[in-house]
Amino acid sequence: MQITGEKTVATAPEAVWAALIDPEFLKALIPGCESMTGSPETGYDITVARQVGGMTARLTGFFDLSEVEPGRGCVLSGGGSGGGASHAKGRARIRLVPEGEGTRLSWEIAAELGGKLANLPGFVVKLAAQKVADGFVERFAAAIEKRPVQRKGWLGRIVGSKDA
Repeated sequence: MQITGEKTVATAPEAVWAALIDPEFLKALIPGCESMTGSPETGYDITVARQVGGMTARLTGFFDLSEVEPGRGCVLSGGGSGGGASHAKGRARIRLVPEGEGTRLSWEIAAELGGKLANLPGFVVKLAAQKVADGFVERFAAAIEKRPVQRKGWLGRIVGSKDA
């Protein structure tokens, strides 16, 4: 599964980088994140519980940083397991490019799923993964810019859904 995207954040690349490697800052932004510890030097351990296609998966995993260029980007590589229910592994290239007074944050994610999650229709898994990625980036941008999260679509803006 491949997912790509980009978003302009109204903050300097150095500040975006500092937030991207701070486990406490990130933990609050990752849906279902129960714990996240670590550092760029030693890697990160993470536990996340998510619902995909009517099935709840609790993944315990890790990710390491390589090709680290502080303030410019890195590659994240890692994996996780939810016991027999599911497992995943993947790689993400994160790029930070100065844009005016802000930063263009872009990502390319390649992931593989196994177990029960792999038995779900591919489009369901990809839509769920895209929603998680887009929602994370919007929450990240809102937190670093110290503004409310923008709601997706007209219905989300009307009812004020926080599921973005």
